[in-house]
Amino acid sequence: MLKKFSIACAVLLAVVTARAQENMYYSDAVLAQIDDQVITSYEVRQYAEKQEAALRQQYKGQELVQKIVDLRKQVLDTLIERELIYMEFKNLKATVPPFLVQERLDDLIMSTSGGDLREFENTINIREKMTMTELKEKITKEIAIELLKQNRITKGIIISDTDIDNYYKHNATEFIRPRSFRYSVIQIKKNGGRYANKIKEICDTISKKLADGEPFDELAKKYSEGANAENGGDQGWVVRVNEQLLEVIDKMEPGQTWPKPIDLGFNIYFLHVNEIDGGGIPELTSDLRKTIKERLTRLEEKKKYDAFIKELSMKYPVKRMNGLKY
Repeated sequence: MLKKFSIACAVLLAVVTARAQENMYYSDAVLAQIDDQVITSYEVRQYAEKQEAALRQQYKGQELVQKIVDLRKQVLDTLIERELIYMEFKNLKATVPPFLVQERLDDLIMSTSGGDLREFENTINIREKMTMTELKEKITKEIAIELLKQNRITKGIIISDTDIDNYYKHNATEFIRPRSFRYSVIQIKKNGGRYANKIKEICDTISKKLADGEPFDELAKKYSEGANAENGGDQGWVVRVNEQLLEVIDKMEPGQTWPKPIDLGFNIYFLHVNEIDGGGIPELTSDLRKTIKERLTRLEEKKKYDAFIKELSMKYPVKRMNGLKY
């Protein structure tokens, strides 16, 4: 059975649910032609709508305009490539098993209307101006593209242990980790905290309790005014550390508590080092082997995909309408 691709489902959902933004003009100008199929500006904008909305949250002015133009160019390329793959599928006289279409449709109905078929039909008929027949055709096309990509690109890729070893040998520096530290603190605020009028006394109290062997995390829960006090003052794994704290940490071992409070200006800290990771190039563990295998697989897939698209572009010439707005 065909493995369902979550990305393809997301693409289909985006197409089905996409609507023109209010007061936005959508041109139907033809941007590209592949054989007797055309791709219009409207299709490009519809396909890019959600990504454009995200861009508008991050950029403004001319930078936003350029980002949108770049996005639409990428989308046009994607639509052209998809059309080329679908043309090849049809040229091969391949077919999509009906049960795959029905499964995809059922998933779509469940995710968009909770399984209510009538509500779903109303949505696509009234709001999207699409019939169930048109939707099934769109789903069929999506699956056809997936099937051919799976056959020509993902099928047959084998990454051997030797491939992984060689990649690690020649690219080990890609995996260098910086030094990181996991430490806990008891933070006492010098101004505006609950110990404002008795800083020395509370620091002396905490120092004595630590010297007497009371657990650091219990004292943090009781006295700390800093983040994660309820978790014993544990700051989690940190890469960037205050320079003064780092000077102290460099003199400590994991499991050690610094015997004196550390004055950092606005706050006073008691410090306990939980763990230290020295960083550097990691060993070739099973997890790293898995990471490298996934990376090599993606690289091989891209290589095969680019070659496949180049082959199809020669077989089905693409005509781009240069100069038209996206």
